[in-house]
Amino acid sequence: MPRNITATLEARDLEAIDRILYEAPKEELVARSLFNVKTDVHPGAETYGYNMLTRSGAAKIIANGADDLPLVDVDMTREFVRIYTIAAGFRFSIQELRQAQMTGQTVDATKAETARRAIAEKENSLAFSGDSKFNIVGLANATGIQVANAEANGASNSTNWKSKTPAQIEEEIRVTRAKITVLPGYGGATLALALPPEQFELLDKRYSDFDSRTLKEVIRAHGWFADIVRVPDLAKSGTGGTASMLIMDTSRTTAELLIPMDITRLEQEWKYPNWTVPNEERCGGMIIRAPFAIARLDGI
Repeated sequence: MPRNITATLEARDLEAIDRILYEAPKEELVARSLFNVKTDVHPGAETYGYNMLTRSGAAKIIANGADDLPLVDVDMTREFVRIYTIAAGFRFSIQELRQAQMTGQTVDATKAETARRAIAEKENSLAFSGDSKFNIVGLANATGIQVANAEANGASNSTNWKSKTPAQIEEEIRVTRAKITVLPGYGGATLALALPPEQFELLDKRYSDFDSRTLKEVIRAHGWFADIVRVPDLAKSGTGGTASMLIMDTSRTTAELLIPMDITRLEQEWKYPNWTVPNEERCGGMIIRAPFAIARLDGI
C-alpha cells in the first residue's frame, strides 16, 4: 500500500528545528560572551527598573595650605528599560514536507538557522547600538559613558587608523583604556576591547620593521584585555556616524544583558499552502549600571 503522507510538521522535524534554534555559535552573540545574561525577570514584564551610577568631579593639584579641596561624588538614579519582543518566522510549503516525508528525512532546518541568526543579530545590535525608534540605548550611546575623539596624528592629519602606525594605534588604545583603569576600584577590572570589522583586521598588521609580531599580539602581551572582539555595529556608532572603539568593564556591576525569555518556538500555523513557524525572544537590551566604566573613541 502507498504510504499516507500527511504533509504536517512531525515531532522529529520540530526537534531538528529546535536544535538549530537553541545552539547558536558563541562568536555570533558577542554581547552574551562578554556580559552576564540576566534571565530572572518574568517574560510578561514590560519594564525593568535598576539603579544607575553617575560619577562627578575630578582631582586637581592644590597649593600647600589651600582649602579648595575638589570633591567627587557618585549619584544614584533610578532607571527603567522597556522589554520588547524580537520575532522572526519561517515557512515550509506542503510540497517541501511531502518530499521530506517521502524520503524519510526531517525537513531542512536551514530556514530555522536563518531565523535564529536574524533574532541574534537584532539582539546583539540592541546591546551595542540600541534602537532610536524605540528609545533603547546600547553600550555605545548610553548617557554617562566616557567619549573622546581619536588624535589627528595620522598621515595628512587623519584620525583614521588606516593612516596611523601600529605604535600610534597602540597608544590610543592605552590612553582610552586608562580612562577606566584610573577610576577608583577599576585598576584590575576585567576589560574588553570592541572594534568595527575594518579596525579589528588592522590589528593583524605587523607591528614594525623591527618587531615581527602583529599589533594584536603586542596588545595581548600587555595583558590589557580579557577579550578583543569584532562588532559590526561600531562601524558607524561614533559622532557623525564615524567608526568608534569601545573599551568596557564587563562585570555585572557595570552592565548586564537582559533576556527574560530566550528564543522560543511557538505553535506552528497552517495556511494553505504553507506551515509558518513563529519564533520570539523577550529582550530588554543592556542594563547599564555604571556607564563611566565604558569608554568610546570616535573617528578611528
